[in-house]
Amino acid sequence: MATSARKIVCEALSTNFRECTKIVTQSFAATPQPGHTYIRNVFCGINASDINFTAGIYQPGVQPPFDTGFEAIGRVAALGPGVDKFKVGDAVAYTTYGAFAEQAQVDARALVPLPRLMPEALTLPVSGLTASIALEKVGEVKKGETVLVTAAAGATGSYAVQIAKGMGAHVIGTASSKEKCDMLKGLGCDRAVNYKEEDLFSVLRAEFPKGVDVVYESVGGPLFDAAVNNLAVKGRLVVIGFMSGYQDGTGWTGGGKPQKPLPPKLLSKSASVRGFFLNNYPEEWKPHMRRLAASLADGTLKGVVDPTPFEGLEGVADAIDYMYQGKNVGKVVVRIQADDAKSRL
Repeated sequence: MATSARKIVCEALSTNFRECTKIVTQSFAATPQPGHTYIRNVFCGINASDINFTAGIYQPGVQPPFDTGFEAIGRVAALGPGVDKFKVGDAVAYTTYGAFAEQAQVDARALVPLPRLMPEALTLPVSGLTASIALEKVGEVKKGETVLVTAAAGATGSYAVQIAKGMGAHVIGTASSKEKCDMLKGLGCDRAVNYKEEDLFSVLRAEFPKGVDVVYESVGGPLFDAAVNNLAVKGRLVVIGFMSGYQDGTGWTGGGKPQKPLPPKLLSKSASVRGFFLNNYPEEWKPHMRRLAASLADGTLKGVVDPTPFEGLEGVADAIDYMYQGKNVGKVVVRIQADDAKSRL
């Protein structure tokens, strides 16, 4: 274990991650707290909501400085009193605030054992769980229904496509390029829509005149409007995010633009718009994680990781910018440091 290590802290509330964060050094006691471990992080995952967190949206009233990052994988570097289910050197994944760090103290109950350190494991804790729980518990997808997934080539969207297909649905996915659409078809997507070249509203109205039964929506703006205006009778639109409004804050405020009335659109179809936030479903995490991990291991599901390399804590801001530029295909991952063989001893 290291007696000191670096981490990224937020020093001012803002959605501009690069400007509001700083890399600092923290010290570690010789032994973790009871029930806790020290984890030497090797990879961390990037999420659209990382900038919502630095803006203080998920913790109202929070004041800087505070730690950043939601998920990482690495190796157990030290055990606190009472921890007997892990040993030093074990490969693990975890989800908790403060994952953008070279070493972190983590409650042993939050650790998920891994057969080996693989970046693909970072597709599961936030992206995979969100898709799995939201489609089953909130979208209530049924066999034979039509499911629309926006930002389908992203980390959670690529899981939503596969999971909905596995539930027996006819799946439509939106993406911003031919290359991304080709990837979606490889995942089993029945109709990939390049919204840069095709108008989503027109495609849905022409090809799916009865409407869409379930929408897995993470973008907001015009894509949300096209989806809600093409809901089927008793359709369900599940909002898991609205990425297009995160950076400038308009997603939370409405941007001062007049909104067309939503109730009449829903009433006439007995349709609904439902929100999903992963932190509200902790009782579902373990059973869904076990199911996802098994499907990933046997090849039933594919964890899509963007191949672009990002290195060190210095690479986190670059990775976030890359994602918001819409360049990623799948999960964006940063290698924080090498997998030191000495940490396995």
